[in-house]
Amino acid sequence: MTEMIVSMGPMFWLMMFFVVLALAVVAERLFYYHRVNINSGDFLRGISALLHSGQYNEALHEVRRLPGPMARVVEAVISRPKLERAELRDIAIEAASLEVYRVERYVRVLLVCSTVLPLLGILGTLLTMISFYEQPGVTDGAAAMPQVAASIESALLLSAAGVAMAIPCYLFYMYLAARARKIINNIERAGLETAHLICDARTAAEA
Repeated sequence: MTEMIVSMGPMFWLMMFFVVLALAVVAERLFYYHRVNINSGDFLRGISALLHSGQYNEALHEVRRLPGPMARVVEAVISRPKLERAELRDIAIEAASLEVYRVERYVRVLLVCSTVLPLLGILGTLLTMISFYEQPGVTDGAAAMPQVAASIESALLLSAAGVAMAIPCYLFYMYLAARARKIINNIERAGLETAHLICDARTAAEA
């Protein structure tokens, strides 16, 4: 393994930089998604009970105790309980759109890594072959077979390494992008349902 790494040269370490970057993004996003994951059904049921009993301050207090984008969106809606339904819906949508960046942050770095890594492998292959053919005597057929075999091996290893590193990067990108989309949908739904809960509770209190 060490001999293979040495034979690939500096280009291998450049590719490893992108691999380490991708691993850091995956670890950070997985931790973030785990931390902000909230059971929206239970969360909204608890908020609904407080709103229908007119305990808006208590509802706000409960929301502020929770971390994450969903709680911030719900808080933005609950803090304006006297607005009309359409206005509350607009606030929910606007607050949810502001959280999209936080949820999707860094995910596209994985797409960049999965795109760049194969290109670096191909570039390393080309540079290795160019360097080999620039050696004296190669074009005249004077190069020894072991030397030819070593150069071809190094070139192919770089291409293979680039593709092998890119595949998990792309798979993690697809997984995290899908998870981010699910979180965003839950945030938007929670905000809109909170707007409806406030209006329904207000209507029930006035009846």
